[in-house]
Amino acid sequence: MAASKKLAPPHSVVLISDVVGGKVPDIMRGQLIAATNSCVAVGCLCEVDGETEFVLGASSEVNPGGPPTFEGRINTPNRRLEISSVLGDLILTTQVPQHETVVRVWVNDPKEPDRVVVGIE
Repeated sequence: MAASKKLAPPHSVVLISDVVGGKVPDIMRGQLIAATNSCVAVGCLCEVDGETEFVLGASSEVNPGGPPTFEGRINTPNRRLEISSVLGDLILTTQVPQHETVVRVWVNDPKEPDRVVVGIE
């Protein structure tokens, strides 16, 4: 079942990783999304401009249509994936079936999205 939450995360970036964290990408290099094998960093609407809606669920449930902005695999050794702020505050979490999870991210703007959809497999 998909879950969603709206908020303005600090520094306008969220992290997608295993519940115990992962290796955060060193820099974003002007990109909206950067990833390591254990963490995906996603930029969103500037926090002073308002809230961003985050959606998390199975790719088949949350796919808004069209190709994802990002698709990759991350290590999830505890089989629990979360979206958190860069300060470690939990935004959304879900159980995953494997120790490696396919993550797809769709955004509604290439620079400052106010809707970030995360689909997992």
